[in-house]
Amino acid sequence: MQRNESGTWEVRCATCRHIDELAEADAFGPDAIVLPALPAPGAAPTLPLRVLGLHRACWKCGSDTTCVAGLYPARPARGYCGLFTTENARAMALGVQLLEQNGRADLAAPVKSRYSRTMREQQLTNGCQYCDALQGNFPVQEEAFARVAAAGGADGLDTLLIAECPVLEWQAVVHDNGGGVIAV
Repeated sequence: MQRNESGTWEVRCATCRHIDELAEADAFGPDAIVLPALPAPGAAPTLPLRVLGLHRACWKCGSDTTCVAGLYPARPARGYCGLFTTENARAMALGVQLLEQNGRADLAAPVKSRYSRTMREQQLTNGCQYCDALQGNFPVQEEAFARVAAAGGADGLDTLLIAECPVLEWQAVVHDNGGGVIAV
């Protein structure tokens, strides 16, 4: 806790270690952020994280398939607004890892490395649970964005799992410059 400019107390997340103050520095470079090797003093070693998804019709076979859509804290701090979607490679990998570690291999299995002709590279992507057709990170993110906008927040997506996530793994996603963030 510290006093802000207006003199009132504000709570700062010990996990993020005042990244906003770093960003205001003249010499700040997002790629130069050095993440700590241990949780910050006062931070819990894990945080409850929601693995979010959406159900959609497969473009190829028409079956209703579940796609991993993003990550969001189960109990976000006041003012927190970043929903990390599957457009972010680290978020996608962490979502799959949490699903596998917590007995939801059925939801993790359709997510695998595939070649995207649009992006011209291998990416970790959602596939149809029935025909394995690539669902595409961009189309899934666009659909997630529409649902989040319509619902006014992360509750526009389905919670596939709430899992304890090591804060350092979450911190690596939050401070990654890979994009795929929706302000909620």
